[in-house]
This record gives sequence, structure tokens and C-alpha cells, in this order.
Amino acid sequence: MTRFHLILLTATMVAGTPALAQEATDFTGPRAEASIGLDQLRFDLATLGGDGKAKQSDLGYGIAIGYDAAITPSLIAGIEGGVNLSDVRYATGDATDGSELRKRRELTLAGRIGTPITPNALLYGKLGYANLQLREDQTAAGITTSAKNDLDGVLVGAGVEVKLTPSAYWKSEYRYTDYASGVTSNKVTTGVGIRF
Repeated sequence: MTRFHLILLTATMVAGTPALAQEATDFTGPRAEASIGLDQLRFDLATLGGDGKAKQSDLGYGIAIGYDAAITPSLIAGIEGGVNLSDVRYATGDATDGSELRKRRELTLAGRIGTPITPNALLYGKLGYANLQLREDQTAAGITTSAKNDLDGVLVGAGVEVKLTPSAYWKSEYRYTDYASGVTSNKVTTGVGIRF
């Protein structure tokens, strides 16, 4: 069972548990956050003129803004937009003859639904759209040509948000995104945010 399946199973079990006396209104309003974590890119080596598939992991980081509203006493719904950057790069060959793939920026727009599981913690799931920009460098006989490729994808994720103060919170999240051309990504991030 993959980490993604474990997260979904946990989210399903907790979501099926009554939120007791927790109030969804404690997790509403506009918010802004910053996050950092592990970013893994999986892709087809045909992108770089090779065969098979490859994956590469490195540091990922980003910012997001959003808004959440209570739709029942124990359920919130929200929307958020984000900009993510990454240090992920994959290279083959050398400086004279080789290829390199770099993950540049990712723009996301997603909706989320959550339920309080304690007075200070919110469990949520999210679904949305992502646009990823990749840079491909091809070097032959010391001459490099570059191209940028934009890929559209669907993202799904789950996470936990924990209140640190009435306005500040910490969160941890797993996100999977399936792009075009056989490119996918897995992210495990943690971050802090502020509600206004």
C-alpha cells in the first residue's frame, strides 16, 4: 500500500467520525501561507531523447492564498491559489553532449473540503488544477538549445491544519499531480500560515 493510499484511508476513517463539538467556523476566513518540503518528479526519458522512465527528488517550496467558509457546523469548503518552485533537475551526459530537465514553476488552483477533528485541528482533502513549466536543455557539440514546456494537470491531496494561535496555523500536506505526457509529481510539504 502506497503512502497516498494510507493517507486516503486515514482521511476516510477520520471523516466518517463525528466532529463532536468542534466548530468549523474556527477555520474560516481569508488566509496566506508558505510551505517547504520534498518534491518528486516522475517522467518519461523520451523527453530527453532516451528510453524508459525516471524520477528525481529535491526541495520544493511555495506560497498560497485562500478563503474558507463554513457550510455546516462541522464542515468547511474553500478555494486556494498557489505558486510553487522546485530545485528538481535531472541531467544526462556532460557539458559537451547531454540533456537536462528542470522543474521551473507550478501554478495551482484548487478547492478543498475539511472537518475539525479537535478544537485546534482540521483534516481536509483537496482537488484542483495545476500548470507546470519544465525547461529542457539539449547540448550537442558544446552548443545548447533550450525549450520551455507547459503541462496541465489534475491534483489531489490531503492534509492536516493545526491552529497555533487564534490567527496562526501549521499544516502538513501530501499532494499528487498527474500532468500530460506521462509526467507526475508527489509532494510532501509542511508550512505555516496566517488567517486574517
